[in-house]
Amino acid sequence: MSPSPVLLRPDDDPRFEPRLQIASRFVALVRSGRTYAVDHVVFAQLLESYLELLGGPLEAEGTVRLHGVDGDACVNGALLPFRPNMDRSLQQLVHELDARALEAVEFAPGLTLGELRTFMELFLPGERWKGAELAEACARAGLVHARVVPRPDPVVAESLASATFALPETLDAPHQAWASLLRGARELLRADALDHGVELRLVRRLVQPLVEAVLAGERMAAALAHVQRGEPAAEHAAHTALAAVCVARRLGLARAELAEVGVAALLHDVGHGWAGSGRDHRLEGVRRIAWATTLGPLSLAVLRAALEHHADRPAGAGHVAPTAQAVSIADAYVTLLSRGGEHEPWLSPSSALARVLGPLRERWHPALPATLVRALGLYPPGQVVALDDGSLARALVPDAHDPSRPWIERIEDPRGLPIPAMLRTAIPLPAHRHIARALARHEWPAEDRAA
Repeated sequence: MSPSPVLLRPDDDPRFEPRLQIASRFVALVRSGRTYAVDHVVFAQLLESYLELLGGPLEAEGTVRLHGVDGDACVNGALLPFRPNMDRSLQQLVHELDARALEAVEFAPGLTLGELRTFMELFLPGERWKGAELAEACARAGLVHARVVPRPDPVVAESLASATFALPETLDAPHQAWASLLRGARELLRADALDHGVELRLVRRLVQPLVEAVLAGERMAAALAHVQRGEPAAEHAAHTALAAVCVARRLGLARAELAEVGVAALLHDVGHGWAGSGRDHRLEGVRRIAWATTLGPLSLAVLRAALEHHADRPAGAGHVAPTAQAVSIADAYVTLLSRGGEHEPWLSPSSALARVLGPLRERWHPALPATLVRALGLYPPGQVVALDDGSLARALVPDAHDPSRPWIERIEDPRGLPIPAMLRTAIPLPAHRHIARALARHEWPAEDRAA
């Protein structure tokens, strides 16, 4: 009796092989593009080989679409099976799409070598264009048979409009953005993290949810109420990133530029951990960032922010990049807010803002201090204020149109009786009420003064 034929498992179906090759060799193109210039003879040969590989599927199926579903690589809607020798490549394909905020890459019949070369020139510098911007760049280049499909913008939760003082605990969308930023900052700034190198496009992905939340209405600024005296480096970096993005948004910077500001703010103080006695932490930060990253528009902006964020000279003495200016004034505010100890009082948010607007204002372009007020309000998040009826309230977030009238939550009634936390609600400052004055921190109720 002849042996029975071996039945193939579904994952062993040879019909998957062309699609596996299309996916894995696209990743090989991306890897090679980081080694060779697009016009290098080796890369040109790889492009010709890939175009030849695409020929059959394009003719048979009309379109070749590389995309992902729940973290798994797909081609033309078919989930690619596991292959030990290809698993890493397939994971990287999904990663490359995610890093560029793309839903898919598509090739159509009629694709030429020149068009494929132009497409790869645009696709390879992942830090330069993402999502809709990359799609627009491809369109401007006249690409017809090679295109990207941007991922839809995330839906911003409506609960963002009801911010409270305890924002990270009470709002799902900002909670996720803030928790993710803090976790990422702690990982990024741990002692040996930069020794292994860092891809700034991944740091950009880390700050993007923060950017989206700020663009949705700046309610994220409420998290600045949680700046603590002597807080760790990661918390300081995250708070500085939040304040800087809020300022940059008020300056009218585009979404991509806001992400750039966020990345620069997260890394502005990386030199502190390695700057020894007498060494400038800014120069040490520049050295470490330059060593750990590849040079590009984003890394150059981060380097400038690391170098210029203390802005020790008047604004007229030389040009300081807008990214560095936004990081600098945010760093100054957060640093003042987190200072305080045995020989120095812990400043209230309004006192920290007054220092920035007063003795320090010559450090920045004249527009920056005013922009900081628009971003944080005259009574920044966390500031305890006395209302005209004698009650006390905590400022939560600034009103988008009137920085003197923040959202508040009452903490004491006009009789001086504390309002239990469970009964406190976030409301706009009532139209018939006004703020009489901001209280210095030593005047706050005891539970609110605690570090």
